[in-house]
Amino acid sequence: MSSSLSLPGTEHHESRVLMRAIAMSCGVVLVGTAGFMLIMPKWTLWRALYFTLITITTVGFGDEGISEAGQKFAALLLVIGIGTATWTLLMVVQYAVSYQFDWQRRMKKMIKTTSDHIVVCGFGRIGRTICEELAESSVPCVVIDRDEDRIAEAVASGYLAIIGDTTNEQILRDAGLERARGIVCVTSSDAENVFITLTARELNPDIMIASRANAESSARRMEHAGASLVVSPFLTAGVDLARAIVKPHLAELLRNSQRSDGDFALSEVRVESGSKLEGQTPRSYGQEEDCISFIAIKREGEGTIYRPGGQETFRPHDIIIAAGVPDALARMSKTARPLKAKQQLAHA
Repeated sequence: MSSSLSLPGTEHHESRVLMRAIAMSCGVVLVGTAGFMLIMPKWTLWRALYFTLITITTVGFGDEGISEAGQKFAALLLVIGIGTATWTLLMVVQYAVSYQFDWQRRMKKMIKTTSDHIVVCGFGRIGRTICEELAESSVPCVVIDRDEDRIAEAVASGYLAIIGDTTNEQILRDAGLERARGIVCVTSSDAENVFITLTARELNPDIMIASRANAESSARRMEHAGASLVVSPFLTAGVDLARAIVKPHLAELLRNSQRSDGDFALSEVRVESGSKLEGQTPRSYGQEEDCISFIAIKREGEGTIYRPGGQETFRPHDIIIAAGVPDALARMSKTARPLKAKQQLAHA
């Protein structure tokens, strides 16, 4: 996380106070060690340091045959050392707590500037895979999980993340659900995924909701709750295995289409208003990019047009399903964006 997102002066001030406390503690140890070596000339450096440490920490394993002058010095060191050590410990605890809250504030500040992203509820094995795929597609995401270790892992991987209960409405709002393009419910609990679906649909009626279901009965509940897509990992795995056995060549083709380094891919592109793709036809665009085959066009209010003809015109908000070379599909995706958006990206 960038240091420019820190609260003005807060973190630096607390760091200075902590370093000053540590420096004072080290100074007390050095003064104590030097003092005992002067008072007790026969003591070695280690013995003087050792006696200083057990004095400050009040462990006290004995007087070590110390003289009366040494006892007076030890008493003074005891009073000063305990106070300094206690203050240093308090500063360490305060800094740790403050850093935790400051990290959360900075993360929320970054999320507030994020829009058109995907909210991922649950950072288990499926959640990690989803985030990796989104990152490869340059789609921002915000992770929510109640497990601190998982959140730390998500942040270390470069994702925006919030620690908290995924069923909490305020947590979903903090994740920018009302500005998001979609939410993925992949917690380990079907009941929790159903509740997230209900809350998300209420907060953002137009959002795309994809939910994981372990049981068939849970899948029906999620659909009734408003999920746009319900996926059962076990059912999907079974279908993939059956397809691999019955239709191995088709399975191989589909598997290669999902690889980022393959020479064939399937993709969907949304035509935005004001883009260069608006008003073109499959035939006219095919003259520019002859490595793309148009499979279908999903049009608002008109359903899906399969195998669109060469004279079919691309309209705003059309979802184009196409297959072809990954680079050509990426160029078509850029062409589908508004010209102003592309100019802003160029200046960013």
